[in-house]
Amino acid sequence: MFKWLNKIKRILISTAPKQNLESVPEKNKTSISTNLQENLVKIQDVFANASDLVIRQFEIGSRVRIKAFIAFIDGLVDKEIIQLNLLKPLMIEMHSSNADDEFNQTYALNIINQRLLTLSEVEETNYFEDAVEHIVAGSTALFLEGSTTALIASMHGWEARNVSQPDTEVVVRGPREGFTETLRTCTSLLRRRIKNPNLKFEKMTIGKQTKTDVVIAYIKGIANDKIVEEVKRRLSRIDTDSILESGYIEQYIEDNPWSFLPTIGNSEKPDIVAAKMLEGRVAILTDGTPFVLTVPYLFIEAFQSSEDY
Repeated sequence: MFKWLNKIKRILISTAPKQNLESVPEKNKTSISTNLQENLVKIQDVFANASDLVIRQFEIGSRVRIKAFIAFIDGLVDKEIIQLNLLKPLMIEMHSSNADDEFNQTYALNIINQRLLTLSEVEETNYFEDAVEHIVAGSTALFLEGSTTALIASMHGWEARNVSQPDTEVVVRGPREGFTETLRTCTSLLRRRIKNPNLKFEKMTIGKQTKTDVVIAYIKGIANDKIVEEVKRRLSRIDTDSILESGYIEQYIEDNPWSFLPTIGNSEKPDIVAAKMLEGRVAILTDGTPFVLTVPYLFIEAFQSSEDY
């Protein structure tokens, strides 16, 4: 009976439509308008009834004044960074610099991006949908009058749990650090243990509604390339509205759901995941959960404790 169920499952999975990791095809995206007021109305319409949306309108330049506005989600960004590294350079410091003499409608965007903003992560986009996706992900979007390009500045500043010892894997001897719910913190914990440029982190987005960031981690040259490609293939075929925890992904990509033993490993400890990756495993990190999946899962892992690593 189980063989028939597994066969039916494989048929259903093989015929399921693949998820397009781009939420909106580029040909269907809306270009940013040169009319600032039109862009402002669009942003307000998209985030209608969203009390956490913050829009700040202002003017840039003294000799030539260009209207602009920024949009971000309160609680996802660091307001102090916005004030010191975005608003202050544009509204105050620009007047006392040579940039104000050269500032005009044609070169405004380049001057702001290359000479005024003191931020490490700034990118440009010409599509309205991309700007909205960055805003809901915790970035700040800057729109200028007369420009079809918006600047996206990364200023993440949400509350996060500190690195602490995981309750599920208490050890007598060994590191006391555990993964957190913040994806970039998790990747940094692995990078601290494996100081090797061959440690790769490949990112994709899964979930039509949640748009959850998922990272595939492996060591190039140690992990089998076929296993890495198989992990990518299974993840890209997940077609669902939401991924809120790594357990969702586990249910979608496991080999045999009827098995009495797990077919995918998981751990909250960076040292254990790093040790498995050094043995050739592939790790799957999910934003919003401290549990990291590891594949393939070996039978002996069911009888190992945390101290074995």
